Amino acid sequence: MIESLFPCPIGHYELDRELSKDEMGYLKNIPMERNTGNDVSVRGDILHNDRMIELTKFIGNSLEEFCKETWDFNTDKVHLYITQSWTNRTKPGEYHHVHSHQNSIISGVFYFEGNENDIIEFWNSNSWLTGDRWAFQRLKNNHFNSDAWQYPAEVGTLLLFPSHLVHSVPEVEGEKDRYSLSFNTFFKGELGLSEERTRLIL
Repeated sequence: MIESLFPCPIGHYELDRELSKDEMGYLKNIPMERNTGNDVSVRGDILHNDRMIELTKFIGNSLEEFCKETWDFNTDKVHLYITQSWTNRTKPGEYHHVHSHQNSIISGVFYFEGNENDIIEFWNSNSWLTGDRWAFQRLKNNHFNSDAWQYPAEVGTLLLFPSHLVHSVPEVEGEKDRYSLSFNTFFKGELGLSEERTRLIL
């Protein structure tokens, strides 16, 4: 029997409705600037806009569920809050460079428009088992032996993941522009215990 010890959690949540015209109009008309391989919104506070209240609630509830199923900490003492949020536009033939999110605990991406075959790719930093260290021919890729793993980037889907996890978007092959909303989080409240000299107020 093989068990998965100390796994890296990826949260997968579905919005049970379509975005309203007001929400979609706001998200698609935010001024953009050039990023490496694609465009990113000039603003970094998208989810703090009044038109994003319902979407922000959905993301907040998803973050709470994610934390409950992973850390399972006392939410009366500490919780995650969204620090920054921004939109991304990747046109056909463009890509999103390999990166991770600094100064963040859990990051997320919500897809609100795109192609059926759009994906996001996560890169394996646990290279002791992958091709970074050992040169062998895999008969079949799995969660243990893969250098990277792809998830569908489906409209209405929210993915949550540890911010240190390296990820990217390969060249968009569809005919539509791919739009996503990304965000970072951090702790707010009280961490640790005074008697253990680990208490931290954030």
